[in-house]
Amino acid sequence: MYLARRTVGFCGSSRALRCLSAMAAPDCGDAVLSKRAQLVAGKGAGGHVAEWKALLEEAERPVNVNLTQGFPDFEGSRTARFEAAEAIMRLESQRLNQYSPLVGLSSLMDSIANLYTRLWPKIGEMDAAKNVVVTTSGTEAISVAMQTLVSPGDEVILFEPFFPWYAPGVRLAGGEVKLVRLDMEDGFAIDRTRLLEAFDPKRTKMIVLNTPHNPTGRVLTREEVRSVHEVASTSEIGCVVFSDEAYEGQCWAPGGHEKVQTMVEDLNAEACARVKCLTMGTASKLCSLTGWRVGWLTGPEEIIKGAKAMHGYSTYCAPSPFQHGIAKALDGFEDLDPDTCFDGTGALMRANAEKVTSAMRAMGFKMYKPEGGYFVVADCSPLGFETNMELCRTLLDECQVAVAPMNMFYGRPPEELSPSERCLVRLAICKTEPVIDEAITRMKKLKAAN
Repeated sequence: MYLARRTVGFCGSSRALRCLSAMAAPDCGDAVLSKRAQLVAGKGAGGHVAEWKALLEEAERPVNVNLTQGFPDFEGSRTARFEAAEAIMRLESQRLNQYSPLVGLSSLMDSIANLYTRLWPKIGEMDAAKNVVVTTSGTEAISVAMQTLVSPGDEVILFEPFFPWYAPGVRLAGGEVKLVRLDMEDGFAIDRTRLLEAFDPKRTKMIVLNTPHNPTGRVLTREEVRSVHEVASTSEIGCVVFSDEAYEGQCWAPGGHEKVQTMVEDLNAEACARVKCLTMGTASKLCSLTGWRVGWLTGPEEIIKGAKAMHGYSTYCAPSPFQHGIAKALDGFEDLDPDTCFDGTGALMRANAEKVTSAMRAMGFKMYKPEGGYFVVADCSPLGFETNMELCRTLLDECQVAVAPMNMFYGRPPEELSPSERCLVRLAICKTEPVIDEAITRMKKLKAAN
């Protein structure tokens, strides 16, 4: 049985989900809140919501160069925007301004299936009706995946640092988070010994992978996926590999992005195993339209069936005209040439990453060299800073540059982090070249803490 107990009920039930409207809720001690709200209120970003919120507010001041969040400052897909605008305004397209089917517009589901079979042919044929569900953002896809597969008491392995929405999603599903630490000194590679220590064949229901990785930009190797597969294959309860591939279109590792589903299926064939893989994708990054909130899940029919039910009782459907625009954009992506595919964002991210990494290393920072994604990670301890918040405050005050402390990407409180982890910051590089150049120029004014 792969599906969570609640999912089995929802597939044929009229009972609706109750949803949190915001992570930063009132005081957790307020008796008006449900126990599930108290469980995650103020803890959504690794327990650092207040500090994240204050930093974002200051980062938005016009005087600052804001490298905190992963939103592009350049136009998103012209094809998607034009087609959505046409759908909104044309009288003959008025149906596209109403609800779409809860599973998604059939045109978008077909476009998603065709995109993956066209650009990653090893994935094989994908049946859009059986293997795809459209969600209201990649973030909702994560929540739906957790609700679909995790039952109260189940354990979910997260590799730390991690995207801050994973842990609340696990807790809201009634699951327990098990952390496996990734170290910058080891290139943020998965340590098999640590994975085995966290894995329980009787309780671990899901192992969450993210490649290219947010926040580090690491791209998983086939050997790392092999280790995860070998561990998951020993499960007694049907442990599922959940692969967050939001940044699949911004990958410059040798050989490019490889779908985890393909690797898992190859390993299943080698070992006569039956490990399932559920994958998340999003138009926020493929089309550079983070405000449109269109994402999706792809995977085995039996899991997607449950995900459709959970999504239907959550947001019901993503915005119809935006789904239409995204479908048209995906249809236009013909190959994986980084200079042209996904509007050339892969080439831009690589150039920005190389520029920022080189400049900050020359300034004395310890840098991790990413192979994909929207971000660069730096360790400020060599400059004499004792915490990342100290650096973030100094950069704002002295250089008018805003970067993100990595505290919110950890499930442990700051006092439990290593000295190096307490000094890690993340810089968003999903910006135009002049903005990156200006940020570098300003950061060169930084004075070492010692």
